[in-house]
Amino acid sequence: MKTDKNIAQYLVNKLEKEGVEYVFGYPGEQVLPIYEALRNSKIKHVLVRHEQAAAHAADCYARITGRYGVCIATAGPGAMNLVMGVATAYKDNVPLIVITGDVEKSQRDSDCFQQMDINGVFEPITLRSYYSCTPEKLENNIEEVFNYKKSGINGPFHINIPKDIQNKPMNIHHRTITKKKIGDVIESSILDTIKDIDDSIKPLIIVGSGVIYGGCIDELKRFVEKTNIPLATTFTSRGIISEYDDINLGLTGTRGTKRANYAAGHADLILAFGCRLSDRTLRHVTTKNIIQINTNIEHNHAGKFYNYNIKEFLEKINKKELPQKDDKWLHRINSQGEYPPNKIKETENLHPEEVINTILSKEDKNITYIFDAGQSPTYFTTNSKAEKPGQLLFSGGFGPMGYALPASIGASFATDDVIIACPGDGSIQMTIEELATIHTYKLPVIIVVLDNNLLGIIKQWQDMQKLPNYQVRLDNPDFIGLARAYGIDAEKITSIEQLSIKLDEAIENRKAKLLHVEVEDVPIPMPRN
Repeated sequence: MKTDKNIAQYLVNKLEKEGVEYVFGYPGEQVLPIYEALRNSKIKHVLVRHEQAAAHAADCYARITGRYGVCIATAGPGAMNLVMGVATAYKDNVPLIVITGDVEKSQRDSDCFQQMDINGVFEPITLRSYYSCTPEKLENNIEEVFNYKKSGINGPFHINIPKDIQNKPMNIHHRTITKKKIGDVIESSILDTIKDIDDSIKPLIIVGSGVIYGGCIDELKRFVEKTNIPLATTFTSRGIISEYDDINLGLTGTRGTKRANYAAGHADLILAFGCRLSDRTLRHVTTKNIIQINTNIEHNHAGKFYNYNIKEFLEKINKKELPQKDDKWLHRINSQGEYPPNKIKETENLHPEEVINTILSKEDKNITYIFDAGQSPTYFTTNSKAEKPGQLLFSGGFGPMGYALPASIGASFATDDVIIACPGDGSIQMTIEELATIHTYKLPVIIVVLDNNLLGIIKQWQDMQKLPNYQVRLDNPDFIGLARAYGIDAEKITSIEQLSIKLDEAIENRKAKLLHVEVEDVPIPMPRN
């Protein structure tokens, strides 16, 4: 059926119909028709200052909402700049739609200006990379992307459209795109799981972000209520049940809580929902009796692996009569207590752990924390509790430097919370141009820069390996002057008391603010488990 829309208009209209509210991107010649379609749509475009930031912002938006984050860039260098952020999302199965323009179809295999094998680059870091070079292919591809999500399959999808195709008339065929099937939840697997729960004495649930992206938090809570099985989380699913609730043991694995790691090491059955069971998560697990329910077959690390839609599985098992475990196992776990707090030595500059503890003392349901690669994740991980999912955010499995600042942009459009971003002096300089985006959109982001004039983690690794400190010293700019040049209020912090006061003021004002804190060069504590 012919329409009065061109391909670019059809694409944007489809995004709009599927509930996309924001697109993070940077315009260029090969995406101008798409930008013209965006201009005439209800979708709000957020203009970042670097394409990497567009991908990180879309990633963080998706981590909080569970919905697709969408980013867009032009061909060649624009598309290549997205790679870091897309790889970050791929590693953590974050639902992302990545749209790129490309050179004209006839020039695809030439050596023309800005030509690059974009699909070849994106194939290893996306679930699918489509070359949508005809109206029929685009219709098919975009329908498939949304069907994957509806089937519970999450991760980044890439749609690459040649610029000459974008203005072509759109012929809609209204094909019936078969919903992507993972596997039917068969009765025998439900009954086997119930029997395993009944036979176990020390069961443990480990939950990953697949439960958040699969839209089944309520179903998980119901399952926990019915079975009374203790729950531990990966980092990306922290707060899925409040960490102030005794049933949630907190993070398990590297940097995990004492209770969660005790449970992981002594459990006789593990039920893993929506997590890939990485080496860091499995650090203390001894039992081979693991039942894993996941939409991604590549994440099969269990004796029993069910490639099911997690929501469907939980809905079906919750309808059954489930064995409720008594409190003996949970009491035994909770009797282990927690690791004692680290001893903070007096230092010339402020101690980084004391700074982070002060930031966390502002714990509130209406604050979202985002931290960057480096030393700060260790202190945030071990000293914090999450009240809700998406309250403590980190780039997880890939861990790139420069994540926090652009991620705070995506977070600001995903939640009404005040955002506190905590990059180090090394990390912030990887994406510092995004201060301009924060200023332009008047986002309530508080940036606390922890400055030790070092690449601290790298220095610590060199020290541990008895190597000389090489290429780890940073000659930093005037962060306060730089922030002010971008139009953001900034102050130097010289005491913990001042930090606390300035944080309170910034939270109350809900305006962008940069706080520059010089911290001592101290090594992070090694894992205590």
